[in-house]
Amino acid sequence: MASLTTLIARLDLWLTRALDAAVIGLAGLLFVLLNIAVVSRFVFNNSVSWSEELPAHILAALTFIGAAYLTRTSEHLGFDAVVRILPPGVKRAVMAGNLILIAGFGVLLAWYGGIAAASFGSRMMISVDLPMALFRYTMPVGGALIALISVTRLAGLLTGQVHPDDLLPESDA
Repeated sequence: MASLTTLIARLDLWLTRALDAAVIGLAGLLFVLLNIAVVSRFVFNNSVSWSEELPAHILAALTFIGAAYLTRTSEHLGFDAVVRILPPGVKRAVMAGNLILIAGFGVLLAWYGGIAAASFGSRMMISVDLPMALFRYTMPVGGALIALISVTRLAGLLTGQVHPDDLLPESDA
């Protein structure tokens, strides 16, 4: 059991680092591309062809990978003020139900996102020579990560290895 706990801890650390890098990388790339587009248009009076399409696709990718990141850091939308005042047993049950719902959402997002992404096939973006599926497949990847994170946390919660308070976002107090 200790080796399984160690393996889960290592995978969690790797996943956290990968999500950190992905979110920072996508946000940084979006920031750079938007600034290039603005400077090109308003300083040099010469718009770049990809100024709308490429940042829009990167923003969509950032949305789905960012949703997995927020699931991992427990910073997604929630009503944690109510959960914080519940008795420990009720809190554990509410958190377990919440994780089941989030995992279900992740599975649905992965499944239907995969179907939607596959529908783009080999279509290419208009302004740059990149496949649209490159950005569209972030939807099922984000959904799968949300489901994986939620199921892992649910297992930890049900086995007593994770305290319900550890699954709440940090308080402002």
